[in-house]
Amino acid sequence: MNLRQPEAWQRHQLAATERMQADIARYTRPVMNITCTCSLFYLMTWGPLCAFWVAGEMPWLPMIGVAISGIVIALSFPAFALALGIEQYFCHRLRKLRSSTGANTTLSN
Repeated sequence: MNLRQPEAWQRHQLAATERMQADIARYTRPVMNITCTCSLFYLMTWGPLCAFWVAGEMPWLPMIGVAISGIVIALSFPAFALALGIEQYFCHRLRKLRSSTGANTTLSN
């Protein structure tokens, strides 16, 4: 008795998983983009600030940018970690389904 799933069912699972990933990506990608952009801004602001910092004088305008971007990073990090975990889960699941079906291309909407 053969207990394997039919090929059509495996393709259906692959298409459904790809659709779920696309639907959830509407929520995870903006969180990842905001966190990465603020991290980049933080690093780009903090570097020159430390390089050109005169002892006893701290420029206030770059410090405001560093403070705001640091707060955004600190507040959005839990959501970023969750979004990253969800994306990794779907990538792993799609890789596993593609290897079982032999599909090499992604399905389009």
